[in-house]
Amino acid sequence: MSSPGVPNGPVFAAPHVAPPVGTLLAPPPPRRRARPLGIWALLASIVATVLASAVGGFAAFRTARGAGPGLETLTSSTLDWRVLSPVRDVVLVGEISFWAGTVVGVTALVLGIVATTVGSGRGAGITAIVLSVLGPLVFGGLVAVGLVAGIATMASGLTPV
Repeated sequence: MSSPGVPNGPVFAAPHVAPPVGTLLAPPPPRRRARPLGIWALLASIVATVLASAVGGFAAFRTARGAGPGLETLTSSTLDWRVLSPVRDVVLVGEISFWAGTVVGVTALVLGIVATTVGSGRGAGITAIVLSVLGPLVFGGLVAVGLVAGIATMASGLTPV
């Protein structure tokens, strides 16, 4: 105890009870923050892989069906780009889907790499990287399937040259 009447005398703290055993004296751990970067990368890679590939495949199907009659006159040594003139709007849709898918896919790849290295949604970032790398393969496969299906379903079949 301290002596209140003694100036410049010793000062002691008031008595207190020790906390029970097992009590955490440190502040509570901070709340886990949201990990949006990996989620954004994953969403962008899904859009680039699935949506752009589906639009590109559909455009390839419509292009093959529309340009089919002009394809009958082609030989293996000549290619006349005027064959695509009747379906130039669909070809433009295919090109736009290709370039939009490329831009969104590269963005998703970069965001996935950043999310993985920073640790901001690491699992979603890794998935975004994988989907972004597989995106061009999916796009090319769906375009090839669309072209073959479009040629196969033309009203007048192709005659062998």
